Amino acid sequence: MNLSDITFCIKTIHRPESCARLVRSILKHCPEPPKIHVVDDGKPEYRFKTRFPDAAELCDRVIETDYDIGLSAGRNLLLDTVKTPKVIFTDDDHEVTVKTRLPELVRKLNRHHDIDLLAAMSGDREGPRMMRSNGHTLRIFPGAYHWDEGIGWCHYVGNCFVAYTDILQGIRWDESLKMEEHWDFFWRAKVAGLCCGVATDHVFAHNHVDPPEYVRHRPGYARAAMDKHGIKRVKYGRKQ
Repeated sequence: MNLSDITFCIKTIHRPESCARLVRSILKHCPEPPKIHVVDDGKPEYRFKTRFPDAAELCDRVIETDYDIGLSAGRNLLLDTVKTPKVIFTDDDHEVTVKTRLPELVRKLNRHHDIDLLAAMSGDREGPRMMRSNGHTLRIFPGAYHWDEGIGWCHYVGNCFVAYTDILQGIRWDESLKMEEHWDFFWRAKVAGLCCGVATDHVFAHNHVDPPEYVRHRPGYARAAMDKHGIKRVKYGRKQ
């Protein structure tokens, strides 16, 4: 399948080697590759374009911003650059492999007209999950409300997915949240009626790298996200 009418969007910070590996893997496993757009908000010494100029040259667009604008703002900026009807998002430390079968993943999205966003597995993790709130606690737990052809219809997926550009542009990510933005996005998506699925036989490799000099734990964003939705806690678990 020709993927040239799709844009692969990558938000990166302080993981230039990982970003370069992802870009090269896209081109290696996609004979007719998608367009590749990268947003980099790292410090100058960790810039993707500076560290790996050869890999950056393989991209259709590399946008460098001020330091630490956040994942939400970076992804929204990527959406604003996209001119194709579909987009693919992954984290910068993911990798396309023979197990990803990216063209077939897109074909499955095309075939299932009731799915707006179709995810793959991240390594052996991030299967389909459901979301439910009792007004006090938001629960995120494994499960699907429908299965067909190895796809679980659900509310919440991981960070490797293909989706329709216009639908994502209608939801977008909350730029006030640099952390806890993932569940916020999918809760709002559920409320808006977006239909998600996970194709469990498609896998992106995940080679996790902790970005140097980047602060991950910022509890203020967790509190802000919960206050926004009027809840006291978000609970991940095996049961609803």
